[in-house]
Amino acid sequence: MRYIYSIFIFLLMLCACNKEASEVGSLLNGIEAYIEEHPEEALKVLECVNREELTTRKLKAKHSLLYSMALDKNYIDVTTDSIIAPAVNYYKYHGTDEERFKSLYYAGRVYQNAGNIEAAMEKFVEAERYISNQVDKKIVARLYKAKMVAYRDVFDYPSALEQAQTAARYYLSAKDSIRYLNAVNDIIVLYSLLEDKESEDQYLAILSSNMHLLSTSQISRYYGIKLNRSLEGPVENIQNTLKDYLAATPDESMVNWICVADAYMALNDYQSALKSLDSYIIYGGQQDLTYYWTAAALYEKLGRYAEALSLYKEYLYESDHTTVAAVKSDAKYIEERFNAEIKAIRQNLSIIIISLTLIIIALLLVIIYQRMKKVKEEKRIQKIRFDEERKVIVGAKEQVEAQYVLLKEEKEETERMFTSLKSEIEQLKKIRKDKSIDKDILASVEQRLNVLNMFILAELSDSFEKIAYNELGKLMENREEFLESTRKTFMISHPKFMSYLRKQNLTEWEIGCCCLYCIGFNGAEISEYLNRKAIYNVNSTIRQKLNIPKGGTQIDVFLTQKMKEFHL
Repeated sequence: MRYIYSIFIFLLMLCACNKEASEVGSLLNGIEAYIEEHPEEALKVLECVNREELTTRKLKAKHSLLYSMALDKNYIDVTTDSIIAPAVNYYKYHGTDEERFKSLYYAGRVYQNAGNIEAAMEKFVEAERYISNQVDKKIVARLYKAKMVAYRDVFDYPSALEQAQTAARYYLSAKDSIRYLNAVNDIIVLYSLLEDKESEDQYLAILSSNMHLLSTSQISRYYGIKLNRSLEGPVENIQNTLKDYLAATPDESMVNWICVADAYMALNDYQSALKSLDSYIIYGGQQDLTYYWTAAALYEKLGRYAEALSLYKEYLYESDHTTVAAVKSDAKYIEERFNAEIKAIRQNLSIIIISLTLIIIALLLVIIYQRMKKVKEEKRIQKIRFDEERKVIVGAKEQVEAQYVLLKEEKEETERMFTSLKSEIEQLKKIRKDKSIDKDILASVEQRLNVLNMFILAELSDSFEKIAYNELGKLMENREEFLESTRKTFMISHPKFMSYLRKQNLTEWEIGCCCLYCIGFNGAEISEYLNRKAIYNVNSTIRQKLNIPKGGTQIDVFLTQKMKEFHL
């Protein structure tokens, strides 16, 4: 029961944690929806979030990213990456392209605030990889704006101009006219630094045609640029532009007093120029390079040479310090190095893809070759099988034909023997009618006639076949008696033929063998029947006595023909 209670309590705690996580997640999603339009309210809510409720890495990353965004939008410069780090680490492997992009961009902004331009540029360039349709065009434009500032700070004005133009295009595509016109201002300043007056005038025309959209600060920047341009022209242009500038900018905190001081010096109104420098300091201006140069030139014209010399020295010191820092900075090479690394990676990837393609092609060729080889082998085996089957069929056909021929020969032999049997039966019947013949001979004739009649019946009916062969077996069981019976029968049925055989000096046994030839036996059968292996020697003797040439007519054929001749 304790175990069950523990599980139950654990599940309740898990459900509570999930509920809290769900509530915090919904809160963060709501903040994300209005942070762009109301960054101050978003920052207040984010600062009130209980960090202990951020129970997952995802929630911590979301809060980290939104908090960094809110600080940046409220112009609170953060110089350590402790706030944005959870978002960078999490979205490196999770989340969408937009979340990954934002985490890297705001990490770059932190490094930029800290003056670490190299680290800032690394993050900006890395963030640029994740630009896609998912990412809001406004934040993409801010990325290029930040890159423009980084390049400008290291005096790489061409690269800064390229980034400013890209930012302007994104703002214009996002239909953010205010920020687009700010980007145009940046482009004008950069063209001024590059001394490209024609391009500068083109962008000034854009601002002039959109004066109704410009904010007070933008109007001040516009007239400040025009006032700088007028310093190269007639005094009247300087006076008119200066008058228009001060009239269009009633808020003195918005006036670029350094530009105004330069205009007064060009008009030889040194006192007004001196007051303008004082106003610059009053309204929060920093004693930077621009201030040192303008103030030194003014004090020189006023004859206050010691102060002018001191200011020139400050200018040179700060200028050298800034130049050295810019030279030492690797910021302008980071993007080139990053692009070179990307190019190298792509080249290596191309090599890998080509290698894999070649390997796949090679494997396919091997597979095709093996397949073709297998098919060829299967065809060869099929051909062998076909040839063997054909040989078997041909052999079977030949066997059938041979059996057919043999059966035909056997049939002919059977017909011949059947004819012979009929003839012998007729002769035996005639002999049986002759009352003068010895009773023993008549008994042999009667016995032979009964056996022969059995074979005639066997030919007509299969049921008598076994009986016929049994009777024949009994008759032929005593070989010498059967041979003698056959000889005696032939003496009566073929006396002339038998007389012919005796005249050829054949023995009674040899005459009996001749009679066996005449009733259908061949040499092998006679040898097997009489159990005499030397029958071939007997045949040779018979052939010699009958004058049958060696290699001539067969002995059985010769005797049969002779028997027919004497019978006639």
